[in-house]
Amino acid sequence: MIARKTRYGGAFTARICAAALALVLAGCDSETTLHAGLGERQANLVMAALLDAGITCRKTPGEEGTWNVMVMDSKFAAAVNLLESKGLPRREFQGVGEVFKKTGMISSPSEERIRFMDALAQDLSRTIAGIDGVIDARVHVVLPENDPFARNSLPSSAAVAIRSRWDADLSDSIPAIKGLVKNSIEGLAYDKIVVTIFRDSPPAR
Repeated sequence: MIARKTRYGGAFTARICAAALALVLAGCDSETTLHAGLGERQANLVMAALLDAGITCRKTPGEEGTWNVMVMDSKFAAAVNLLESKGLPRREFQGVGEVFKKTGMISSPSEERIRFMDALAQDLSRTIAGIDGVIDARVHVVLPENDPFARNSLPSSAAVAIRSRWDADLSDSIPAIKGLVKNSIEGLAYDKIVVTIFRDSPPAR
């Protein structure tokens, strides 16, 4: 009878030790910074996606009014893969007012032209990235610097690269996207706009 109590007592003690070890190991899971320097809206979008997926996270103040998103070390890889699949955090676009500003008293015509093309491309990219099903968008605008006295001038053109969700079919939206780009750039012909859609692969199951 004494031996039996000792055996049962030993098994019970082993279970207690195992549970305590598990708690200790869980407590050793420290935090790491998933993303830093985000605007508050981007940080909130990132946190919403993580929490919806059951990944615990929190937001901490960063530098110059920005925010950092923190996750546990053990969830870091899952969090990165999840946000990558959702295209988060969104790329920050600069508007015309931010890009198309002078850094000195006088700007050359070439500098003004380059800033103008960059501002157009970023504004269009931001608009297209807001379409449902679009994860990210890049617009490349080419406005040749034609000689007004030349007989033959080169036409303007634009290329749009879109990354879409795996379950989003944007093929029917291509004419509308081309129309948006055409109406945003003076002198741009419809047939000089190319829209290419890259659809994400479905998530692994």
